Amino acid sequence: MNRVDIAGAGAFGTALAITLARAGAEVTLWARAGADEMQAARENTRRLPGHRFPDGLRVTGNLCDLTSDLLLMAVPTQKLGEVTGLLSDRRVTVVACSKGINRETGLSPSATIAADMPYATAGALTGPSFAEDIAAGLPTALTLAFADDAVGAEMQERLSTPVLRLYRTTDLIGAEVGGGLKNVIAIAAGVVSGAGLGESARAALLARGFAEMRRVAAAWGARDDTLAGLSGFGDLVL
Repeated sequence: MNRVDIAGAGAFGTALAITLARAGAEVTLWARAGADEMQAARENTRRLPGHRFPDGLRVTGNLCDLTSDLLLMAVPTQKLGEVTGLLSDRRVTVVACSKGINRETGLSPSATIAADMPYATAGALTGPSFAEDIAAGLPTALTLAFADDAVGAEMQERLSTPVLRLYRTTDLIGAEVGGGLKNVIAIAAGVVSGAGLGESARAALLARGFAEMRRVAAAWGARDDTLAGLSGFGDLVL
């Protein structure tokens, strides 16, 4: 039986738990608050209403219940250190499922995990994905990044489902930088739309914004082909 733990019961963490359990995995989902309510209702009525939990999904409020060798960390980037600090002795493979850079430390999610959990192997899952689509069973493709491709291949096998396709890369920096930088351009695109400047202006912004994303990512050591993939261009389109 494929056992997977997920820390963080927001919309994305819940959606991942649903799709993995639906595919036959035994999933334990940790919630900071409201675990008993979700377990009883068999639904995350606060963050992802309308999507019933499969039988293989269990919700807990106790971090000690996370005992699998594979942990998906779906805690928001700015709160991630509060959880990783409590799991510092775990010898597990941890997949960061949040985007952005910690404002205080300047670290990406996987780098935060590596710093706080020295015995863990850290990677990232990122790309164009709405939680609602994943929970509804709609086809989605994501980037799975691990520095060690052998670990990436094993995790790809365990986390793929009939409707969730994972493309792996060893460019961990590029995968995470793309997901963070696109948020800046997305905000600007929203401003263009809200100001009524038209679709032509928004298309120009996205094109030039993507060029800027590539330059910044290259300065941080990312590969350009990573930015051209799901975790850069794909996430920007979404």
